[in-house]
Amino acid sequence: MPKLRTLPAAFVARWPLGVRGAASVGVPLLAGVLAGRADLGAIASLGGMAGVYAGNAPRRHRLRVVAAVGLGLTVLVPLSGLAARVPWVSIAFAGLVAAGASFVCLAMRVPPPREYLIVLAVLVASGESVGPGEALVHGVLVAAGALTGLVVSAVVGPGDGLGHVVDEAWDAVEDVLRTAGTPSAADTRRRAVGVLGRGLETSRQARPGSAATVRPLAAADLMLASALSISFDATEPLAVQTWRPELDDLRRGRPASPPGHGGLERAFDDANLVLAGHGVGDADVLEPGSGAKLRQALTLRAVALPAAARIGVAVAVGVLTGRLLGLAHAYWVGLTVAAVLQASNVTLLLRRSLHRTVGTAGGVVLAGAVFAGFAGAPTPLVIALVAIGAQFVAEVFLPVVYGVGVAFVTLVPLFQYELAVPGAEFGSALGARLLDTAIGAVLAVVLRVLLWPRATAARLPQVQARTLRVVAEVFRRRWLDVGDAEEPRGRLRETVLDLRSVAEDARADRLPDRRAERAHRVTYAADELALLALAIPYDRPAPPRERARAFLCGLDRFADALEQGVPAPVADHGPIPGYPRLSAANHLLVTALGMAAGKPGPG
Repeated sequence: MPKLRTLPAAFVARWPLGVRGAASVGVPLLAGVLAGRADLGAIASLGGMAGVYAGNAPRRHRLRVVAAVGLGLTVLVPLSGLAARVPWVSIAFAGLVAAGASFVCLAMRVPPPREYLIVLAVLVASGESVGPGEALVHGVLVAAGALTGLVVSAVVGPGDGLGHVVDEAWDAVEDVLRTAGTPSAADTRRRAVGVLGRGLETSRQARPGSAATVRPLAAADLMLASALSISFDATEPLAVQTWRPELDDLRRGRPASPPGHGGLERAFDDANLVLAGHGVGDADVLEPGSGAKLRQALTLRAVALPAAARIGVAVAVGVLTGRLLGLAHAYWVGLTVAAVLQASNVTLLLRRSLHRTVGTAGGVVLAGAVFAGFAGAPTPLVIALVAIGAQFVAEVFLPVVYGVGVAFVTLVPLFQYELAVPGAEFGSALGARLLDTAIGAVLAVVLRVLLWPRATAARLPQVQARTLRVVAEVFRRRWLDVGDAEEPRGRLRETVLDLRSVAEDARADRLPDRRAERAHRVTYAADELALLALAIPYDRPAPPRERARAFLCGLDRFADALEQGVPAPVADHGPIPGYPRLSAANHLLVTALGMAAGKPGPG
């Protein structure tokens, strides 16, 4: 029930996304109905699903994603219809598409619906085999639908400005300073780093082309670094009047005098320089290329490979199971498997499978009510309008209350099917949809447990090691003057977000045991070290070089041990002069690694 209370707020925040999804799918659907060819409109609406992608991303990035998905659908939907002529080819094709689409979406960090709508379109197309001529017609129709989605995405949604991203970053800075010296300081620091990391990624996606556009965000980054350091050191709350007025000036882009709090003086000076045009070059706003992202995801240490392979195998097994059971719409089993497996760990998957089943049952009841409300069957126009309304509701509420969203998203393929195959018995389709969903939900849970169940946990030490290496590089450059520390700080922001994501999934994938507890402690220590590396204590000198080198060499050795899966050297060289919080975090890491090595650890 608590989640249901969030529905009004979700509507206010997400109604433009609902309009975009409804228009992208609905315009081709209505065009076909009004032209007297509802079946062709249903095919074209599969291409319109591309318009659902990229959420509230900046316009340029959103259009690139929608165009790429639309192109993929234009090719894959006709091929799926051709492959349907040979059952085993169709099953293999569905699995390969699911695996490939999942890998690309994970590598490129495409948010939900990720590969799901691509798999949906391909599986729906596999329900009716077509010849080469029909496949060509379907390709043209899907392309027209995708073009509709592209146009709608250009009109509906945020522009290329970064105002909301900058506001969120400055809000994060204020939250860190406001909660410094309070019990909520640690959680606020973690959230703030996540907000800024996502904001910087959004700014790169926007491809502003000029450093001037991102200078306010760079200034917020500098202020957050200082605010983190102050928050770590604070033993009591800060007086708001010592920093708020000057921070408000800086936030508005005006030159600001250093505030009364001494720890912020140097940060304000640097932020003023950034706003004046110093220190941020055009190269700093470039996003890594698609090739680089795909190559990174292809490494054996990446989580994308096993996750994509799991989804591909599971979708193929789902369709095969449906065929072996003689189900009329076997592809719906595979579709349910694809939807449930979007959950990144077993805990979420169990919850998602239950919500999927209950939500689908609700959707079937809604669909039955629509048809029961008419003396005969509803007209194609009524069916299309209900499908459009359902798409709107699903887009608005699916990420907030999954079961509610599923109830409405169930209506869309059901009504697309009714329009595409008007002679079919709709009542049997409703019953089949419910049965297929129940089978698919159970199958998804079984396959998730059987297919590479420890893949995420096995990769966690690699991510922990990568985090420690980047932490060491930041401190090495800062303390030993071996280069600019900003480049590794940028990498560290991304790495620590990856660490949190992988660690959360690994923890939810297995029952609590000694190994899980060790992994959690190492992750916590690595996360704390990362936050300390992202903080900049402007008024604090570097520790003695020999002590600094010993600390950095220790981090490198810990990373080596984690990568190689061998016992770590757990010698603690004592506190780092002038850095009590860093010393405590390092001691925590040593203790956790000692536990991993089967030793009691110091202290």
